[in-house]
Amino acid sequence: MDIQQRTVIVLYYFQEMKIDEIANVLHVNEGTVKTRLHRARIRLSKLVSFPDLNTKVAQL
Repeated sequence: MDIQQRTVIVLYYFQEMKIDEIANVLHVNEGTVKTRLHRARIRLSKLVSFPDLNTKVAQL
């Protein structure tokens, strides 16, 4: 995950900032913040996905 994606994740989830607040702090459009959040969420879901583990747990 690049620094821009990481930044919006931290501000949104850990600092509990709203989209418009993040946009103001980073001097970008709200649409840019939404795009970065979306891409970061996709990246995170891929990073924490363990297909082999999920299959083994489902078989239990």
